Amino acid sequence: MFRYFYLLTFLFLSFVSFLTKADHTKTWIVSKVYISDTIHTKKVTSDDPMYLYRIFELDGHSIKTNVFSDSNIETCLNYKIKKFKINFDDLLNNNMARNKDEILTAKSFDIEIEQPINQIDIYCPNINETWTLFEKKKNEYLIINTYDSILELKSIEKENVKPSFSCHNAKKLSEKLICQNMYLSGLDKSIHDIYFNIRKDYVYNDSLQDFGEINNKQKEFIKKRDLCTDEKCLIDIMSEYTIELHNDMPLITPY
Repeated sequence: MFRYFYLLTFLFLSFVSFLTKADHTKTWIVSKVYISDTIHTKKVTSDDPMYLYRIFELDGHSIKTNVFSDSNIETCLNYKIKKFKINFDDLLNNNMARNKDEILTAKSFDIEIEQPINQIDIYCPNINETWTLFEKKKNEYLIINTYDSILELKSIEKENVKPSFSCHNAKKLSEKLICQNMYLSGLDKSIHDIYFNIRKDYVYNDSLQDFGEINNKQKEFIKKRDLCTDEKCLIDIMSEYTIELHNDMPLITPY
């Protein structure tokens, strides 16, 4: 029994040290979205703003994140850690290949990593979920997102998570709340980037005159957003709109 308790304590301390020794902020942001080069119908585009700017935040007692959820900031309490070495290519083939003829590797996603890598399983008993991270290199982690996309997390200072607008000029309550909350700042940046990716597509196809419906939808969203007086209202409305707007975004965006 003592040996079992010692092992759990060792794994926990190893994980905390592993995640914090190189970064005292204990905050990571989705900085890149990799997609596979397979022929299957894509659901995610390269560096898809739907998934960029999501947050993974660790403190001494809990982990908070919106990486694994479309609309909620999930909190992991009393977490338990398992950390071990794996071959990432083998894992991709065993878990993400959609048929026996498909061969998936890190190179299929244009990811440069050295094998083997550390896999970190985080079990959250309060929500009965297990979150899995893979160590790409120092201060960088990978998370499998969908069958054809992988997210990259990089460490960041909290104050460097900024919305699409200048917080110095923020006057509305909704804008001030967004500036004060890095999760809301990230959502705002995602909405901004999705909107302008859609606009680029209309410009590319010489059909900007048809963009009015999207533009009106954006204006209505901002009106609705600005009625919010607390962060919960903003998270709900902005998360829902991010998904709704993303449905209008092409998978291949012209630049």
